[in-house]
Amino acid sequence: MIDNPILHRELTSALRSRLTFLLTALYLAGLAAVVWFLWPTEGIYSLAAQSTRSVLLVFTIGQLLLVMLYAPAFGATAITVEKEQNSYELLFTTQLSPTAIITGKLFSSVTCLLLLLVLSFPIFTACFFLGAVSVPETIIIYGLTGLTALFLALMGLAISAARPTSHSALVTTYLLILALNALPWIPYVILQSRPEAAYWTVLVRACSPLAAIASVIVPGFDLAPGGGPTGLPASWKIFVGFTGGLSLALLGYLLASVYRSARQPARAHTPVIDDPKLLAQRKLRFPFYLIDPIRRRGHIPDWINPVFAREMRAQAFGGGIWIFRCAYICLAGSMILMSLVAGNIALGSPDLIRTVALVFQLGLIVLVVPSLTVGAITQERERGNLDLLRQTRITAWQFLFGKLFTATVFVLFVVIGAIPLWFSIYYLKTNTLEQIFIAWKIIGATILLALMTGLVSSAIANKTAAATGIAYGILALLSVATFFPLLLDENLAGNVRDVILALNPFAGAIQALTTEYFSESRELWQTHINFVLVLSGVFFVIATRRIWLMLAPEK
Repeated sequence: MIDNPILHRELTSALRSRLTFLLTALYLAGLAAVVWFLWPTEGIYSLAAQSTRSVLLVFTIGQLLLVMLYAPAFGATAITVEKEQNSYELLFTTQLSPTAIITGKLFSSVTCLLLLLVLSFPIFTACFFLGAVSVPETIIIYGLTGLTALFLALMGLAISAARPTSHSALVTTYLLILALNALPWIPYVILQSRPEAAYWTVLVRACSPLAAIASVIVPGFDLAPGGGPTGLPASWKIFVGFTGGLSLALLGYLLASVYRSARQPARAHTPVIDDPKLLAQRKLRFPFYLIDPIRRRGHIPDWINPVFAREMRAQAFGGGIWIFRCAYICLAGSMILMSLVAGNIALGSPDLIRTVALVFQLGLIVLVVPSLTVGAITQERERGNLDLLRQTRITAWQFLFGKLFTATVFVLFVVIGAIPLWFSIYYLKTNTLEQIFIAWKIIGATILLALMTGLVSSAIANKTAAATGIAYGILALLSVATFFPLLLDENLAGNVRDVILALNPFAGAIQALTTEYFSESRELWQTHINFVLVLSGVFFVIATRRIWLMLAPEK
């Protein structure tokens, strides 16, 4: 393994990259800021103080979230990059076996993630001075985080082997990471009032890495919602078994996929389909009968933005078929939640059901919408199209609005998929029309921010993978990190807590639509919308300036 040339090449290029250095610096700075900002005022001798465990909880969850945020950048593009550079088939002509290729890619991805954990340990040792953690707990926490890193590296590598481009592989990986963390909590949240479902809801919840970490730190976490025992082992033990089995399955799939690729002939490029039989088959596949990107077409009319027409004909529908699947998921989820709102099937409070509905839709927006613009500029740079664009009469404004219009068309599919849920909320009078309008203002502002975040990331980064990491890092900071004040009420003043929560789209929308949550805070949604509009405007100006400089004639 040490002599594996792929491992040497991948590690050398990764560790010498300025992006890796920047990500590592931000990772350590973020964790150090958590410890510094949350250090309890009681001193280092308050062994039983709740704040000491709060520091540990926020630190470990923050570390786990950062590992999950960075994992796709190292694993999800490992094989797709080879495909995009037309060097994937060349690997099979060398003396390396498919197993050696996979192990080299896998260990290079895992090594980069584990290096972050090793570098964070000196910061973690500050918790020892608080008496907040023991040595066995430290071993379990770092073991769970390392196992999660290994599992995510395997998942990203398997997706990289299955997907044709880095962009689609990154989006798929981030969506699966969201599903891994959020979906196991939904049965527990909705059915927690049913004692007969306690066993299964706690068992399913244990499949989330966040639940595994919380079971080590939070006392009584593994008890049933009513406070009684469930008869299950600790959640972190269930997570180890679940993740270990799934990792073996992913490894088997990965090896089978690479061995199958090694036996296949080189890919044939067929950009145009002229066979009437093949065209008929493609038209029967939804939604290709709406817009088929490969069939021959007429000229672009003068009144249509040429960049928009090109994206709609070639790139967007040709490589973005997954957006329709996201719309299907949104529609199916809306129908399920609509039935819960209508029949109160979950026996939970109406506020709880509406909160789940908001988190579902906003979470899908935060995960899906940035991917529509995050490759808008970097993909043109990677394909060498910027020099060709400079020779055309296309202006920076045409290029920018063409990309944004294409992304807006796809966003509409996701928005339409959520209409049944909102219709049922309005029809059943669970909320006033004004409250629904406020929630939709926040949803619209979140869509705008996600589009602008992806666009500015694509403008300042050199590669799509780096732009994706930057965009999702910014959105994770606003959507997840701003919830940490909820764990630290005793450490923060009320005004500071409200200011931080006002940056979070989930907090503002939930407060506007419910009465049970965030009732003690002042109105968050107005501050949030103003903040989002200003930040989106700044991102738009930066992206426009960068695009103008890229398309300006060279002197």
